[in-house]
Amino acid sequence: MKTSNNNVNHTQPEDPSMIKMVMFSTGYFLNTFLMIAFNNYVWTFYEGELGLISIVPLWPIYMAIANTLYIVLGMLINPFIGYLTDKPFKWTRKRGFHTPWIIIGGIPTIILFFFLFIPPQVSGIESVLPILIYYIIFVFIYDLSYSLLQTHSFGAFAAHFRGDTTRRKGGILTQIFTFIANFLAITIWSLVIDPGNPTSFTIAAFISVIILSCSLMVFIPGSKESKVIKERFIVGHDNSERISFFKTMKMAIKQKNFMLAVFSYLTFMIAFGLMSMNTVNFIDDVLQEGQHIRSLGSILMLLSSFLTMPIWVRLAKRIGHSNTYVIGLASYGVSLLLNLFIVNAFQFYLTSILNGISVTLFLIMLSPVLADCYDEIAVKLKKHHETTLIGIRNFFIRTSVVFQSFIIAIIHALTIYDPIDVSHQFDALVGLRIIQGLIPFIFCSVGALIFYKWFDLKGIKKKEVTRKLRELAL
Repeated sequence: MKTSNNNVNHTQPEDPSMIKMVMFSTGYFLNTFLMIAFNNYVWTFYEGELGLISIVPLWPIYMAIANTLYIVLGMLINPFIGYLTDKPFKWTRKRGFHTPWIIIGGIPTIILFFFLFIPPQVSGIESVLPILIYYIIFVFIYDLSYSLLQTHSFGAFAAHFRGDTTRRKGGILTQIFTFIANFLAITIWSLVIDPGNPTSFTIAAFISVIILSCSLMVFIPGSKESKVIKERFIVGHDNSERISFFKTMKMAIKQKNFMLAVFSYLTFMIAFGLMSMNTVNFIDDVLQEGQHIRSLGSILMLLSSFLTMPIWVRLAKRIGHSNTYVIGLASYGVSLLLNLFIVNAFQFYLTSILNGISVTLFLIMLSPVLADCYDEIAVKLKKHHETTLIGIRNFFIRTSVVFQSFIIAIIHALTIYDPIDVSHQFDALVGLRIIQGLIPFIFCSVGALIFYKWFDLKGIKKKEVTRKLRELAL
């Protein structure tokens, strides 16, 4: 068996400096800002703002089919991206195993995001096909580059943050930047966009590009791996048997705890995505308020998240990562269920506060829970496979867009919803409430129950995984 040439002490995990942790966490800001802006406004822009739903009543179904096409293509390619970049090359041994890929994925992602909001300038029935083709092509390329960025941004977490205490601290910092990204994305877009004016969406996208570019420039040095991190990665790669992609994927799918974490995360993403894609119409048509109320709502959500975060960290220390994770997922579903009943801006603000409290409980445990699963697999294979595993995770998580798209499209079709129609039919408004509250609640509840019943990477089993990692110098 090969051994490392460098005498690196692996018995105790090294703690990164606070500055390093903060700079690394800006990567979560970058990824989250892109996700929030995409989920909240791309669907809304193409479904309602271009006026095609008035020309073609089944336009939402066409959009759902378009999303399915690019998602299926992405599902076939994204896992390979993780697998092919999850190995040391001559140049990555020097530059790092994550940072170069973050640059290669991040720059085109930011550029392509803007291009999503400048579709062909055509009108009438003849605009349907050009816009649909334009959307499929650009969103597919965007998804590939974003996947590369996300895979190596999140894949680096387990390498940079070692041990429960450090991972909890890392989880807090990454989620602080996640919530700031959520706040800024919602606030900026809510203040800039004017429903019915597509140009306002393009302006908001341009402002977003500036913010995203700045965050990428900070994240790049923050993601740089230390000599110890590089050595650990090389040791794991050199000392392990070469495993094909399909064998790795087959192995990962057989890992119960990993798949439970992926499934529960999928249910969260479906719930979160439904709420995000539907909120512009929900506020405009159901609450009949201006989009600016989302700005104050996001501030209240941010404050409630920050104020309760220390409480949830203490709870996690007492009851463990996985139990805290379950409570967070279930309570987030309950907070979304309230959207079935709210009727004004004040109640929207109260719901935003509860959303912030509950989603914090879930999200600060997301990275630690997934990192624990990656460690369990690393022990079994005697090698780290984070980027491959995230590619596989993304393979399943990407299906959330398909679920979201068809749920919204089918409900809009059944209730004959048209965002340009100001008649506010009763059935259409009920449909918007169901999308915003009931269906997300069902997904979160199912995900929490299944995860709680069968996830067992905790207690003695988790301590044994940590011990074996140190023995293997991983």
